[in-house]
Amino acid sequence: MRGQAEQLALEAQQAARVRALATNPDVIALQVERVRTQVDWLMWSGIILGMAFCMTNVQDFAAGESLPWSLPWLAAWLLDPMVSLVLIAVIRAEQVTARWQVASTAWARRTRWATLGATYAMNTWEAWSQANPALIVLHSVPPLVVFVASEAAPGLRDRLTAAVYAAAAADPALRTAPVTVGEAVAATEQLEEPAAELVEVGQEPATAPAEHLDAGNVPGARAARRWERTELLDAGPEARVTQVLDLIRAGLVPAQDLTGEQVGVIFGQSQRQGRRDLQEARRRLGQLPASPGEVDDDVVSTSGGALVLLSAERRLEVGA
Repeated sequence: MRGQAEQLALEAQQAARVRALATNPDVIALQVERVRTQVDWLMWSGIILGMAFCMTNVQDFAAGESLPWSLPWLAAWLLDPMVSLVLIAVIRAEQVTARWQVASTAWARRTRWATLGATYAMNTWEAWSQANPALIVLHSVPPLVVFVASEAAPGLRDRLTAAVYAAAAADPALRTAPVTVGEAVAATEQLEEPAAELVEVGQEPATAPAEHLDAGNVPGARAARRWERTELLDAGPEARVTQVLDLIRAGLVPAQDLTGEQVGVIFGQSQRQGRRDLQEARRRLGQLPASPGEVDDDVVSTSGGALVLLSAERRLEVGA
């Protein structure tokens, strides 16, 4: 009986180690990258094969009644590569932008649709002129496959990146960690710049004594409110926008320096969602009567690694 209990305990320990590694954000990111590579290879294989199938039909459309090996007949072979290369360039660029969740431009989509539409028209012209349903279906499938693949690929890459962010946000070690000042500005080196600006305009420097952190020293100041990691990661859209507004209006981060990537890191969101939250916060900020630079009575101080904003109305603590 004792031997069986020890065996079960050993298996439980091994299972815990396997589970810890399987749910590790770095391991998940590696697995996602492997899937991303497979998706890219399969997508590109289907796209290239579809374009190759369309090439001869496009050449027949362009050559018309030209004699084989004549100059018009030879020049007709250039039409399909001309269109396909532009399409491949757009798809290749979107492969990178979607990887980092950067929205593509409207002209990129227009170019993709225009080239695919031209390929479809030239590939199926003869079938439509003959009103042959079998030929129409046969010559419509390859360009349509290329179209749906080029449309689906950016979204799939975007979701794969979002899966990596979701795995990192779900890490228990990350969710229980306090929010540090470095995380509040997305671990950039902009932390020293705001403090320098406050000194230049004659405000109290960021190295104020610890007694300034006592709410009793600030008339009308509220008790310190701490942003815990779990609170930030679980914040809804409205709460995220409100907290971004707090960061900007309080002067913790200059509005022109705060980026969507930083906002995404703070709240455990993707770069795209961070940009949306930041854009909405700036839109609302533009409707406020006072700008961040008009706040004269705010003082930023630090104590033990915490960043604290003191004013007549509020006292806000971020991290420790």
